[in-house]
Amino acid sequence: MGQEIKMDFSKVKQGLSQLKHASVLRSTLPEHFSGCNHLSAVSTIEELNRELKELTEAYAAVLAKQIAQTESAVNAMKETDEAISSSMK
Repeated sequence: MGQEIKMDFSKVKQGLSQLKHASVLRSTLPEHFSGCNHLSAVSTIEELNRELKELTEAYAAVLAKQIAQTESAVNAMKETDEAISSSMK
């Protein structure tokens, strides 16, 4: 079992940083656009827009939590790697 797993921590951190910046999701859907229009289709579209916005916000929150957990795991791996490396010297 002489296989070695190498992780470039700087590239992983860079990738997580890029993911963090890309994960800022903004909803561009209109909140309320019916005005004096009372068609049921307009009400349905507004409800779908509201639900889509809520879903997008929930997804962004889960993604942010996942990124934070991944960063924590990478830091733990790096510390473990450094501890093992220093004990072998």
